[in-house]
Amino acid sequence: MKIFNYKILLLLSGLLVLQSCTKDFDEINDNPNFPTVDEANPALILPKILFETGNTMTAEIAWGTGNILAQLVATNNFTGTDRYLLGTYEGTWNLFYRNIRDANNLLDLAEASGNGGYQAAALTLRAWMLANLTEMYGDIPYSEALKGKEDEFQPKYDKQADIYITILKDLEDAVSATNKGGSMDGDIMYNGNVDQWAKLANSLRMRYLMRLENKWSELGIDGAAQMQAIVSSGVHFLSNDDNGAVPYLEGTNRWPLNTSRVGSFDEKRMSQRIETVLKDLNDPRMNILFREVDNPSSNEFVGVPNGLSEDEASNFNGGANNQSRLGTRFREEPAAVEMMIMHYSELMFIVAEAVEKGYIVGNTADFYNAGVEANMNYLGIEDASGYLANPDVALTTEPLKRIGVQKWLSLFMVGNEAWFDYRRTGQPELTPGPSASLTELPSRIQYPESEQVLNESNYNAAVASQGADEITTKIWLLQ
Repeated sequence: MKIFNYKILLLLSGLLVLQSCTKDFDEINDNPNFPTVDEANPALILPKILFETGNTMTAEIAWGTGNILAQLVATNNFTGTDRYLLGTYEGTWNLFYRNIRDANNLLDLAEASGNGGYQAAALTLRAWMLANLTEMYGDIPYSEALKGKEDEFQPKYDKQADIYITILKDLEDAVSATNKGGSMDGDIMYNGNVDQWAKLANSLRMRYLMRLENKWSELGIDGAAQMQAIVSSGVHFLSNDDNGAVPYLEGTNRWPLNTSRVGSFDEKRMSQRIETVLKDLNDPRMNILFREVDNPSSNEFVGVPNGLSEDEASNFNGGANNQSRLGTRFREEPAAVEMMIMHYSELMFIVAEAVEKGYIVGNTADFYNAGVEANMNYLGIEDASGYLANPDVALTTEPLKRIGVQKWLSLFMVGNEAWFDYRRTGQPELTPGPSASLTELPSRIQYPESEQVLNESNYNAAVASQGADEITTKIWLLQ
């Protein structure tokens, strides 16, 4: 009996020692440099999302893709994008998913603490990132995409229609969340002003409601009523002071093209399409967005046609010295460019179009004029009255066409928005260049190669449902 009790005592002692060692090991193995989500600091998560996504969408996507596909600029070297030899933008795909996960973490922290400001920011940014992804690719993984972090995890693709329902709900919930208030450190866009996030969320709702105008019935939403409610609420952009923009700074976080190799800057040139528009309208933005050719014997602006071959582009009009480069703000000024999510001017053009189509009440010309004036003011032109009096600018004829052209000009350097909006409106008229690989502008971006390898079955299901994984395939939004 004593031997039996002794064995039990030894067993119990061993278990206690093991438990103690396990506890000590867990404490030692807890890396303070990798906190769990509940230990994360919202003031560090928010600026990381804003800067990483904002910088990519401006310095990479707007500069290298959006402006080119919308023919706001052309290239005279490395003309692949101009000829629609597009890649899969896997880096952008991964960046957005990484930051959507961060937005979800920010949302969890905000909900746990009851901070409405961080909730609104997380929901708004998540909606904006989802919109960019689905408008680039079509159907995308979402509902299952954020559940796992291992390479072998294989999320299904959600339908674009369902993604848009999520986007609209997130933005509506973001506005509601701002009613809770809550201080926000790390807000490098609005400096912790919660009301500004409500304005941004509603302004983005207007963007996506208009983008969906041909799908309202299919989605079961009264888009016109929602747009009218937003405008009537007054909770939306009211001036350029409300722009959804993260500034570049004079120091380390400056506009990247200010210090990049000069070749990266010089390969972008005025497009022949925008040259025609600006000259026809005697538009003062010509001198801001572009500069006269470098050839000292000629003080004129000359655009390059889009979609030329490398040789044709580099030698067009006698070579680079006879082609207009982009304006000084895009090279010589370290902080003139901003990481832009949305301009006040864009909202005004959306409202003008909505009024013209009878979705909401108002005077079309008032909002149109406000949009033109706002964009000119943003670029440093104080008085737009003379320009608006121009018979070719005034909204006296072809209102939807003129709204579309002015909106196109205002979307210079705003991600892919000019391309996205062109797909909906067809304004202005854009034609692929002579050496382009297509006879029409691209409709989407192809899925990353990693999806074909690591998520093959779901990738195949998405392609079977949406259509061939080609840049000409019309996504649901465009059908």
